[in-house]
Amino acid sequence: MRVVFDGQGALLAGADHFEPRHIFECGQCFRFAPDGGGYTGVAHGRVLHVEKKGGNVRLWPCTEAEFWRIWHGYFDLGTEYGRLLSALPRDSFLEAAVSFGRGLRVLCQPPFETLITFILSSNNNVGRIRGLVNRLCEAYGAPIGEGFFAFPEPLALSAASEEDLRRLGTGYRAPFVLSAARTVADGFDLHALGALPYEEAKKALLAFSGVGPKVADCVLLFSLGHRCAFVRDVWIKRVLSKVYAAPVKAADNERFVRERFGEYGGIVQQYLFHYARSKKVFAKPAARIAK
Repeated sequence: MRVVFDGQGALLAGADHFEPRHIFECGQCFRFAPDGGGYTGVAHGRVLHVEKKGGNVRLWPCTEAEFWRIWHGYFDLGTEYGRLLSALPRDSFLEAAVSFGRGLRVLCQPPFETLITFILSSNNNVGRIRGLVNRLCEAYGAPIGEGFFAFPEPLALSAASEEDLRRLGTGYRAPFVLSAARTVADGFDLHALGALPYEEAKKALLAFSGVGPKVADCVLLFSLGHRCAFVRDVWIKRVLSKVYAAPVKAADNERFVRERFGEYGGIVQQYLFHYARSKKVFAKPAARIAK
């Protein structure tokens, strides 16, 4: 992939492993939406347009400095997905998932935003999550252009009341959002969890009210670089059970995933999840993969 700057943005030439639709529609972020020719959204307090034409991807507006400081890391452009995926032990189901989701990249999002977003995602669908996050940003985030708002800073969100948050539609999640915001505003360093061993970082996140194993793994995978974090939702549980005949017991299931998918299990999981959910692959009985 070659990066060219034109004064208004960045052109990623030969971006074979960058498909905006798969990146923004695979359930890892909720602030980018289709705008006709591509996707427009907000991250790191900036509005960004992303469009792919042919084999090239254009990101704008952004300066060369902003690209290297923000977007290169956000889109994990330092990882060669072609090489990573080709090194995975393949089976027919994973082969189909990787083929379907070609161009999906796991983002590296701001940890606080990711924590709050996935607390809100609990027992929710994508449309409602998107609406909740947008209302939260409009109420407590800084305006950054016509119709756009940054994600709230921890201090701004910590000043809300449970009643204020419930009025936005957060429901029973309101106290969890408020508690997390106050904990981070008081000095808890979420970024530091990226340097900890996976199990230790996960344990620290599980201490937050409203954060269970699934939300913790989402934060670890989508914002802190723990690529082994294997998010288990209903779709992935079906894949593990019906396709791979994985053991049910938690410790055995964890061992199975580590042995089967290795250190990049979280990335593999995202391809499996996106494929299973998008194609509704369990509308009919799934054949198990031979060992």
